[in-house]
Amino acid sequence: MSDFFIDLFIAATSSFTSNCLCTPIENYPMSILQHNEQKVYLQQTYQRIICTFGKGLFQIQSAFAFKDLYSKQLKKRINHYNHLKNILIGSLAGASTMLVMYPYEFVTQRTKYLQKIGKRIDLKWRDCLIEIFKNDGIFGYYRGLSACISPIVVFRGLQFGIFDSTKEITDALPFIGQLFWVQLLTFVSHVISFPFFKIMIMMKADSLNFNQASFKYKNVIDCTSQVLKSQKLTFLLQGSTQRFLLATKDALTLMLYYNIQSYFKGKYHPQY
Repeated sequence: MSDFFIDLFIAATSSFTSNCLCTPIENYPMSILQHNEQKVYLQQTYQRIICTFGKGLFQIQSAFAFKDLYSKQLKKRINHYNHLKNILIGSLAGASTMLVMYPYEFVTQRTKYLQKIGKRIDLKWRDCLIEIFKNDGIFGYYRGLSACISPIVVFRGLQFGIFDSTKEITDALPFIGQLFWVQLLTFVSHVISFPFFKIMIMMKADSLNFNQASFKYKNVIDCTSQVLKSQKLTFLLQGSTQRFLLATKDALTLMLYYNIQSYFKGKYHPQY
């Protein structure tokens, strides 16, 4: 279990570093569109870095820690189908992270929704938390989970799975070559998982409404079916290329994580 917390710390360091490097670039186009002054832009950028670090400590970081935890367990029990096993491990890590983080995400978004759309400006996060529990019980915090869990399961399964399956090739490359390859596989993983992400956005907007009579979609399958009936398949892929900057951040986090982990565990755990 101590290794799990070490992995959390290493992943936190990796994620914070990549966010510091990539968030200003990621925010810059939005800053231009909104015609923000440079001072406001910088304040928002650094504020977002701090918020992302705090939130990511239990999200991105835990995905890496869960992945290594499952990897150690499954590799002892399953000796065949290595490529499928790597994808399964990545998917389990993504699912576990979402199960832990989803209630926080849902209550936060529900609070913002009611403040903006419901005109309940004075509503606090804690009040929303209690309100959901009174109305729907503990399962109310997981409303819309089926839609939100699918993108992360597909993305992490592909990203971690392909990375682990090609690790010997990746290790033979210099750091720049490694970063280029990991960014490529991360971007491809983002594109493939993007239709699931788009369905998630549509269902999340529907579930936040909380008005049972106005729900448009019964579940993920119903939402996907309605979208495909009214739109072409390409609609679900529109905007996927915009994930390139996000892929850069995710790839850099992944590379830093394994390089720091290799150094840290090699230094303090010689048998590693």
